[in-house]
Amino acid sequence: LRSFPTLLPPLELQCQYYNLVDQVEKQKEKNRIATLKLEDIFQSLLQKAFKGELNFNEDYFKGL
Repeated sequence: LRSFPTLLPPLELQCQYYNLVDQVEKQKEKNRIATLKLEDIFQSLLQKAFKGELNFNEDYFKGL
């Protein structure tokens, strides 16, 4: 394998790529956490709905 020529991008370009990938991974983790929180909120609303604990007043529907 050592006899095969390999192309390496310049170090600066490698660093830019690493930083971009790092930013994407951080955003993916934030999105994952936000999704988990939304799922918890949704499950809580479902439980309240089935228990009859959700109350909406007329003012709530005027804003829709």
